[in-house]
Amino acid sequence: TPVTVSGISTAASIVTGHRHTCSVLSNGSVKCWGSGDYGQLGNGATSDQSTPVSVSGVSTATQVAVGAYHSCARLSDSTIKCWGMSENRIDSGNNKTTPLQISGISNVTQVVSGNEHICARLSDSTIKCWGYGGIGQLGNGATTDQSTPVTVSGISNATQISAGNHFSCARLSDSTVKCWG
Repeated sequence: TPVTVSGISTAASIVTGHRHTCSVLSNGSVKCWGSGDYGQLGNGATSDQSTPVSVSGVSTATQVAVGAYHSCARLSDSTIKCWGMSENRIDSGNNKTTPLQISGISNVTQVVSGNEHICARLSDSTIKCWGYGGIGQLGNGATTDQSTPVTVSGISNATQISAGNHFSCARLSDSTVKCWG
């Protein structure tokens, strides 16, 4: 039966990933809990946490997206910070146990996360994606990984985006849907 999560009393939103959960609080901070083995809890550690821990360096979050082993927050200035497994191409090198500002992207109105990729809808209704792209889930016509955001081809009127395990979809302004991956 449901139990109260201790340490969360002002949740504004909540999302779950493969084995971890994150919540944006009403003050713009983010707390995460669950599996932290790849740094996906954002608290500077790689250990599991049964109770929520504060994500370092995020105080103006308006949305959070969670993948299998990474997490991302859209900030009030319409930029994105991500943390977790480096194989999600949020940066080369080691896993990121604290948030990293994603370069090459601004004016973000929505962020979503698939298993190992991330997509953002921008204020001009275009979409950019990055991360694992091995089966086309980045939407740029290629099957290669991208550490920086790439534009999804042929979409200039997205009103909503969603991401699944290894695919992504967009609802367009004419109420049709396009998917890739």
